[in-house]
Amino acid sequence: YCGGINMSLMIDLLYDYFVGYPKPERWPEELRDSPVLGHGQYAFSEGLRLGFLLAVECMGPELLRP
Repeated sequence: YCGGINMSLMIDLLYDYFVGYPKPERWPEELRDSPVLGHGQYAFSEGLRLGFLLAVECMGPELLRP
């Protein structure tokens, strides 16, 4: 529960915003003939990228300390 919004709804909204509908032009060339694998890999890599960006924003100063 997050501020009155169901967590599942928040995840759906974030997914739609950052990943969205399948777009074969964003998939690796070798996976363009396999929509499930192509979109799955793209969604995973975007989620991983977002996770790294959030981690750097949250822990950035901590990561720079000696």
